[in-house]
Order: sequence, then structure tokens, then C-alpha cells
Amino acid sequence: MRRLHLFVTTFLIIISTTFSFHITPTFFEKRIDGSGGYEEYVLKNNTNETVRYKIEFLPGLGKFGHMDKWVEYNPKIITIKPQSQSTLKVYIKAPKGTTEGEYSTLLNAKTIPVPKLEKQPNEVAAAARLGLNINVEIVGYVGDLVANLEITNLKVNEDKEGKAIVIFDVKNNTLKRGVYYSVEVLESNGNFETTEKGRVGVGKTDKVKITLDKMKKRDIVGVRIRETATRREITNKKL
Repeated sequence: MRRLHLFVTTFLIIISTTFSFHITPTFFEKRIDGSGGYEEYVLKNNTNETVRYKIEFLPGLGKFGHMDKWVEYNPKIITIKPQSQSTLKVYIKAPKGTTEGEYSTLLNAKTIPVPKLEKQPNEVAAAARLGLNINVEIVGYVGDLVANLEITNLKVNEDKEGKAIVIFDVKNNTLKRGVYYSVEVLESNGNFETTEKGRVGVGKTDKVKITLDKMKKRDIVGVRIRETATRREITNKKL
């Protein structure tokens, strides 16, 4: 599943929908050598119950090198009141001499019981009672691996309702790392519409298809791709 190399399992999708576990951003995608990489994650509690998570970092899924031993983070325990949010601060620095390439870790959030107060007997989240255990894979990289994506086979079609459909391929030519990217469909008047597409792996090609409710085929002049984590433009292509 390309979505985030933040890898989110089917289990996570089901559970997060049911119990309103939300974390943003859904990626790391930073260089972790040199001065290291830093990110702040916002965990939201959209329920009417207090929830508490124990945070740990575990080895990745095995496709890449692991960076769980290099993570510093705070806090270790996060308690979030109903309809509120909290911030997890994460810093990752690879040891000197680490080989160029991708490294991953699982950000693990496990619910733990919230102590009941005498005057608030019901303020323990259902998620905690069921023992929620969520793993999200995040990826960083070592080396000056500048994102290099290539757009090919760009065309614009139109459906029966007159909505524009943009179709193209995105090939990842970046050395030794995948890229989490977003697409901007460009209009002749200077406007654009952004779609977050996920992560294309090393040497992989994504088949992209975007249906646009508010754009007409005649108004589209091209597409532009940005690295989602930095908003840096990677490439663009005109029709």
C-alpha cells in the first residue's frame, strides 16, 4: 500500500474509523543523517471519552533498514481529553557512517486504561477498554537523495457528465528512496487543484487517474508534482 510510506494496514483503517484515531501528518519523509530530521505529529481525539496512548517505536516491516533505535520522542504517554488533541515530538538521527538509502520504523500507539475518578465514573474510552494497538510505518532517508519523478503519458479525457479526467504515469527515478508526492492539476487561468497521491517506491511507477468535479477538459493546461513533506516542486508537464 503506497499511502504514506507511512504504511497503514487494513486493520488500522477499520479501527481508526471506528474509534476515531487520527494522526497528522501521515508521513515522516525527512533526511535523517547530518543534523537529523524532526517532525511533530498531532493526535486527535474526536470522541466524547478521554483516551490515553503509550507510544513506542518498533522495527520497520523489513523492506528497508530499520531506524527504531535512532528515535528520540516526547511524550512517552499521551492523554487526550474528549474533542481535543495532543502533540508528539519526534527526532531521528542516523549514526555517522550509515549507508545511503531508506530506513523505516513503526510508530506504535497502544491504548492504556485511564484511571477513573470518583466523580467521573464513565470517563474511560471504549478504545482503551478494547486494547487498541496501532502501528504506522514511517520512513526517513540517509544521503543527498533529491526527489526525481518523471511524468509520462499525460492526457485529459472527459466523462459523460463533462468532468475532466487527468491520466498519466509517475515514475520514480530517485536513487535509493521512495517519494511521497502530491499532484496539482493546472488551469489556464493560473488556478490549480491539489490531490495527495501517496508514496511511489524506489524504481516504481504509479498509474495516476484524477477526476475533477470543478474543471473542464478545455481549461486544463498541465500538471505539477510536489514533494508532500516539503511542498518542494519536483517536476511539471504541459499538455
